[in-house]
Amino acid sequence: MIILKSQIRKRHRAGYLFVLPASIVVLLVNIYPLLRGFYLSFTNSNALYPDRTTFVGFENIGKVLFEDKEFWSVIGFTFFYAISTVICVYIISLVLALFVNQPFRGKSVIRALYLLPWVVPSVVAVNSWSWILNDQFGFINTTLMQLGLIQEPILFLATPLAAQLTSVLVGTWKNFPFMMMVLIGAMQAISPDLYESAHIDGASAFQRFRYITMPMIKQVSVVSTVLMMIWNFNNFDIVYLLTKGGPGRATMNISIYTYNMAFYRQLLGYASAIAVVMMVIMFIMSYVYRRLLRDKD
Repeated sequence: MIILKSQIRKRHRAGYLFVLPASIVVLLVNIYPLLRGFYLSFTNSNALYPDRTTFVGFENIGKVLFEDKEFWSVIGFTFFYAISTVICVYIISLVLALFVNQPFRGKSVIRALYLLPWVVPSVVAVNSWSWILNDQFGFINTTLMQLGLIQEPILFLATPLAAQLTSVLVGTWKNFPFMMMVLIGAMQAISPDLYESAHIDGASAFQRFRYITMPMIKQVSVVSTVLMMIWNFNNFDIVYLLTKGGPGRATMNISIYTYNMAFYRQLLGYASAIAVVMMVIMFIMSYVYRRLLRDKD
């Protein structure tokens, strides 16, 4: 018995040794930057004058919340982009998941094609969209003008509202495959017996969708929409590559604003304070969203 326990302990030690390198990498890559960001948010750290860094307490966070008018303008577009993209992504993904979940020939090919936006790198995807939407030689404007449907090119990225809506469009196109595959997986886990029983009882297709499909995929929908909301709230690459926050500041989201503060204005302490506020906002949103859904149950 003693020998057996000794062998088990040795195996556990060996397992810890195997996990240790990965744990160190996680600490260095994730935990340390997070703690470093918290620390910097309480200082006046400036990359141009690193030797003048002093502790300022909650001064930076106070400025972000109560003095920085530009911050609240940026927050407005950030919420607009995140909420609009998530709504569009969920609706499109739900419709496509219902379609792909039906038995038909070539379903695997269709599913693979739907995944293309997700696997294409953001740089390639956004540059392709920029070419398609170009007001001088873009595919959409060229086609519409040749058909005589428009007399002047549509400025998709040159006017504030058009640039905002275009950002949502590209964000939706890039993100819907993930949501669609999650919903397909949830739908395939539903027992066919439930649908057969409902059909025998006279339930229509819409009733089966409403009273069987939606309740059964509710938990998966909650988790995926919360994740998608967080991802789009923190999105940087799509909006930055598409508009760089323009025209003017029409599409300036919180990630681009933080990036500019840190790497253009060199205000590392202030940028870290913005990041802390971002994290708190997302935590509160996720918590409230989950509580609302739990109360409905």
